[in-house]
Amino acid sequence: MNAKFSGFVLIALMLLSCIGASEGAETETITIVDGAGRSVEVPSPPERIVSTTASASELICIFGGMDYIVGRDEYSTFPPGLEDIPVVGSYSKTTNVELALDLDPDVVISDTSMLPETIGQIEEAGVPVVIVGMNCQLDSIMYNIQVIGEMMDDQEKAEELTEHIQGYVDLIQERTGDLDEDEKPLVYHECREYKSNAAGTPKDEHIGLAGGINIAHDESVERPIVSAEWVFENNPEIIVTRVSGTEPATEEVLKAKRDEILSRPGLKETVAVQNGEVYVYHPFLRRGPRLVGYLLYMGKWFHPDLFEDVDPAAVEQEILQKFYGVEMKGTWAYPEI
Repeated sequence: MNAKFSGFVLIALMLLSCIGASEGAETETITIVDGAGRSVEVPSPPERIVSTTASASELICIFGGMDYIVGRDEYSTFPPGLEDIPVVGSYSKTTNVELALDLDPDVVISDTSMLPETIGQIEEAGVPVVIVGMNCQLDSIMYNIQVIGEMMDDQEKAEELTEHIQGYVDLIQERTGDLDEDEKPLVYHECREYKSNAAGTPKDEHIGLAGGINIAHDESVERPIVSAEWVFENNPEIIVTRVSGTEPATEEVLKAKRDEILSRPGLKETVAVQNGEVYVYHPFLRRGPRLVGYLLYMGKWFHPDLFEDVDPAAVEQEILQKFYGVEMKGTWAYPEI
């Protein structure tokens, strides 16, 4: 065998060795503690993701991972582009495990509503499940950003986003934190007709942070069904309500909901209705990082003089442009003041 031929053989063997090593190499993994307090080993970053909760889907897209999402729940429709991805269920509770696993995911991301047996089925198939926290509670949002940022191997963007959110939370607390009780308006929040939110719910947290007093705070269940008489007896100075997430975010839709509250016989005698202090929002406004815009709206509704220099819509636009790369369209809160 001549020297020249021997050299070719040596190079070929080296190339085959490299190819074999590459094929046998395992994807780098990390261990994270998810929103349920479980230690989960996941690829970092995963290349095939099934996300069955909209809050996680949004964050994955913020970290540049939209192209990695191969399956989603039907509510994961924002940012634009997600609606083109196959649906594996209408919500975490109704995830079609067979459909999800057929997509050959590296990881499935859900929230605390996913049934334990569903988690077990997915994990038994060798796919890790990461549970994230509530998408409209501040602590959970901050934690979700860190967990998903770590999984997507973009801790720098995670820190940037949490600092951005915390800056506005600090601003709200600086302006409302020292208010006396008699300076805080009584607030009735209605998520569905005569269904409210007590202590322990995100809405109660939001009202308190924005400088209001939730009239349902002391109710014995987290989401009490109340009555017109109960609302009148507690006589709120401000009413905040929402439209359905299935409805478009248009001024017509939000105005129609406000008109319904203003004309509802059981609420006409409240101070809030008599003074026109009724505000309506679209629930997507308070999902994930956009929650800060919602909190600023509430702060301005409750204390227009304290937040006179703040434009909540501009803050929303800033977040969408900076972190989502999209322009805000539609009307998300009504009326704006």
